[in-house]
Amino acid sequence: MVYNGNDIKKLIEEENILDNCNLEYISSGSCDISMSKNILKIKKTFKPIDLSDPEKVENMYEQVEIKDTYNLKPNEIIFVILNEKIKLTKNMVAHIRPRTSLSRLGIMINLQHINAGYEGVLNIAMYNLSPNTYKIKSGMRIGQIVFEELTEGITEDLVYPNEKTPMYQNEDGNIGSKIYVDFIGKVFRHFKGNYYFIENVSMDSETKEDIIVYRPLYEREDSMLWTRPASMFFEKIDENRKDNVTGQKHRFELVEDLSKDYIKENKKGGSKKNE
Repeated sequence: MVYNGNDIKKLIEEENILDNCNLEYISSGSCDISMSKNILKIKKTFKPIDLSDPEKVENMYEQVEIKDTYNLKPNEIIFVILNEKIKLTKNMVAHIRPRTSLSRLGIMINLQHINAGYEGVLNIAMYNLSPNTYKIKSGMRIGQIVFEELTEGITEDLVYPNEKTPMYQNEDGNIGSKIYVDFIGKVFRHFKGNYYFIENVSMDSETKEDIIVYRPLYEREDSMLWTRPASMFFEKIDENRKDNVTGQKHRFELVEDLSKDYIKENKKGGSKKNE
């Protein structure tokens, strides 16, 4: 069931499902959303970006403050940080859809599904498909949000904050892609030859840094569960360093074939060491 405008207004006033919104933007079945004074731009690079490298993925964005207007050039894509903060209850989901007046100019935004229980400030991709340059400014309405009620019986484990990797919960609009969460449940090889299984990706409560939770696929006496900052887990290393028995370019690399025993072949015999 799609919530009508009167229900949306009531939920905003009583449940604060859309903070900092303009109630005049509510229509029969949606509420318009607007852009803040900040956007994220993708830095241009001439080298391929390794999507398993969190440092490179996170550093590909730069925040730009719109002083007056911003010239959105043909074929340009930016990420608009919303003015509104979304806070969904556990029995509703939401969808962000383009604004007709902008799409008829060739300005589009991405369709965005928002899971039950999500809370945060989203950034929305905006791209100019037209041959023209448009001046955009903060406060401009860029799309609309539609709220839907879930059927009964939703269990707590399916609510977004309780999912295994709610990476975008409580975001402030400045977070880019967290695509490397796709590596949960995959096997990675350390440059010294041992294999590890990624259990999860967590977040440091103080620094908000992403932390990889992983376990070795061999017996250790010290611990069978380890954590390491994602930036260090995926960091580049010297291919020619003496202890790099695999010759790989990163500290850990995704593998499909587990048949090769680098430890045995290189007679390192040090699999009990902390890696």
